[in-house]
Amino acid sequence: MRKLPENKQRKRLRLTMCFMYLFQIFLCTSPFVLMRSTDGTQIKDESVFSVIYKILSSLGDVDKVGGIVRFVPYFLLVIIPVAGFFLCALDTQRNLKNVCSLIFNFAAIMSILMVVPVSAMQIGSVVQMLLYVVLSFLASVAMVLRLNKTEEPEPVKKKIPKEEREY
Repeated sequence: MRKLPENKQRKRLRLTMCFMYLFQIFLCTSPFVLMRSTDGTQIKDESVFSVIYKILSSLGDVDKVGGIVRFVPYFLLVIIPVAGFFLCALDTQRNLKNVCSLIFNFAAIMSILMVVPVSAMQIGSVVQMLLYVVLSFLASVAMVLRLNKTEEPEPVKKKIPKEEREY
């Protein structure tokens, strides 16, 4: 992809996307899903990090957690915001961050919808899905701004009166 210098609008969009990805990482610590405890008696709010901890702590007994394949999207919900943040922070001149952001956001929304039942959604999963939609919108706006190639206007030259002109 061709490199273009970044103007003020695209820089603001890129920094906003960086902060939103950081907020996505923070939302992984908030209540994400309602899950039954291991003995099946009580229901608890679980965050993404607590679910990942349960998976890693019981790798020997995979049936205890319900199978590791069922929880692979939880790993994606941590990896996607981290990768998106680094792409937005380091890619200032190319369009790669916007294309990857659209793909990452779609994958994150699909993994949330596949893993979390609607009746078990908590505030963390709902806010994350809404922010991924906003991030997709910002990435598409940044792509359009890059294709538009709006340049900074040239300064207007001062007119010199006829009497002062040299021929």
